[in-house]
Amino acid sequence: MAEVPGAFHAQRPGCRVVGERGERAGTPGTPKEPARASIALHLATLTDPRRSVNATEPLSGRGPAACLAHEFNTFAAPNATGEELANAWFGLVSLTGRQAGEVAESAAEVEASRALVQSYLDPAFTLIRATGERYTAGTYVPLDVDEYNVSDVIVTEPRKDIRVVRYFVTQPGATAPDSGVVMGDGKAPRISVLRWDEGLGHWVMVSHANFNTPISAICDQDPVTVTGELRMTSQEDIELGTSLIEQWRDITTGKSKEKVRHVANQIQLADGQGWPAIDGEPIEWAPAKAYDFANVGVARNNDPLVVSYDAVAIDLVMEGDGYRAKSSPRLLTYLLSAEGKWELIALANFTVPQVAPDDVKCVPVSS
Repeated sequence: MAEVPGAFHAQRPGCRVVGERGERAGTPGTPKEPARASIALHLATLTDPRRSVNATEPLSGRGPAACLAHEFNTFAAPNATGEELANAWFGLVSLTGRQAGEVAESAAEVEASRALVQSYLDPAFTLIRATGERYTAGTYVPLDVDEYNVSDVIVTEPRKDIRVVRYFVTQPGATAPDSGVVMGDGKAPRISVLRWDEGLGHWVMVSHANFNTPISAICDQDPVTVTGELRMTSQEDIELGTSLIEQWRDITTGKSKEKVRHVANQIQLADGQGWPAIDGEPIEWAPAKAYDFANVGVARNNDPLVVSYDAVAIDLVMEGDGYRAKSSPRLLTYLLSAEGKWELIALANFTVPQVAPDDVKCVPVSS
């Protein structure tokens, strides 16, 4: 199933939490409001699937709870579309951090942001950014997003309780408080996998690849250091994840013809190309001559299973383009079929083409 591509602007009627820069409730130098106040009033919605946020309820005297209600109620809808869930995710993340143009200054602020999103992370959650940073459910630090735009959404459903969503996002002014960088303002791809959790009564994020890159560093403030809980992965799951990477390596180099991609799988590349394509055409590719990998990470919640690692593919060609033979991250998400076979449902490949696109300006290193 592919949803009609469309754009959704973050601002919603009656809500000032997300919108134009500077239009945040609260005063400069404070965490975003009413997000913080709303947590105390609506915490039950995170744990009790029978309750929902009342979008007309006043919130600490700061106006309606429309923003928070929209995100929480979208996550609590079992039939929510992939586009709705992508927007709900960024709406949730936009409630974290500080106002536009500011970044968190303390570990306590960052921990508060982490706490807000924790209930929406699958135990297998893994996120990779183009910077190479890799997060799990216990270490994830949300970007401080002030405004966002989701567009060009394509959704597949490998199973009734799974959404694989490929889309583009612009998020001007987004910052990473734990690494001290400002992310690019341009349109960049994402690929996300979400799962409906019957016990929690809402959708959770299983894996997320962010292809946006930093454009500057925050020079007047040190990155905020936080201590997360590292995920403990069994040796059995590490061996399973490694075997799946080896399987994919053999397919990429042409040594194996095994079919491991689920019929509803999606693939996203750093240059914006992705499959399934809108025209329905399959990927045209030529096998790599060699494929090496390292830094394997495995996160599993029974089913699904997420594998992340760094890889170097030599002379890989896709759609006629050669890709650089330099180490870059990969993020692979699998589901276990009824026959007991692990099937690939989402692949994020951060390798970039050898030749820059025509619309990319090249500058010398010395400039």
